[in-house]
Amino acid sequence: MRKRLIIGFVAAAMTASACSGAAEEDVLQSTPEAAVVTWFDAVDAGDVAAASAAIHPETLALILAIENDVPMDQLARFLSEGVPDDLQTSYWNSFSIGFTDFAEKPLSTLTVGRAAVFVSNGEEFASVPISGGPGSDSVVIVRKRVDGTWEVDMVASLGDGFSKLLLDLYEELGSDEASARVRLAYSEVVAPSMWAALVDGSFGDNFAVVALTILDRIEKETA
Repeated sequence: MRKRLIIGFVAAAMTASACSGAAEEDVLQSTPEAAVVTWFDAVDAGDVAAASAAIHPETLALILAIENDVPMDQLARFLSEGVPDDLQTSYWNSFSIGFTDFAEKPLSTLTVGRAAVFVSNGEEFASVPISGGPGSDSVVIVRKRVDGTWEVDMVASLGDGFSKLLLDLYEELGSDEASARVRLAYSEVVAPSMWAALVDGSFGDNFAVVALTILDRIEKETA
C-alpha cells in the first residue's frame, strides 16, 4: 500500500481532539461508534472478513483501487462482485502494519468518541470523533444501512486526501461497459459520500471545491 492512505489517516487520528470512549455495551455495528471500534479491532486482529464487513463495500473497492492503481475493468469487477479475498487480506494487513509503524501505536488504541448523527440527502450518516492525542477535531464518517446497522464510509472519511484522485478517476471514464459500472458507483455511492462529507464540514475549502466539482460532473451526466 502506498503511504497516502496511512499518512492521511494517521495525521487525522493523531491530531484529533480527546473525547470519551464508546459505551462498553455497544456491540458489532449497532451504533456509529461500534462500527468504528469493530473496524479498528478487526484490522489489528487480522480478521479480514470483519474488517471488510465494517466498511461500505463499494467505498472499499474505490479507495483500494485508487490506492493500488487498479485498472478500470478490475475496479468494475470489484464493484459488482466484491474485492477478492486475497487482495482484502493483503490490503488490511498492509493497512495495520503501516498504521502501527507510522503512528507508533496500533489502530485499535485510538479513542472513539460520541457520534453526531446527521441527515444528508435523505440518508443517515454520523461523524465519529477519533483521538490519539490533543489537537484539532477529526472524524470517521459512517452511514446507516437499511437494516439499521452502521458501516464506515471510506470515501467520505478519506475525502480530504482522496477527492482529487476521485475526480481524476472520474475524468478517465470512457464509454465502455467497465466505465459505465464505475460511473454508476459514482452516482450511487460517491455522490452521497461527498455530500455527507460536505454536510459534516470537517474538511476545508480545498476539499469542498473538488467535491463540488465531482458532484457537478455527476449531475451533468445523469441529468
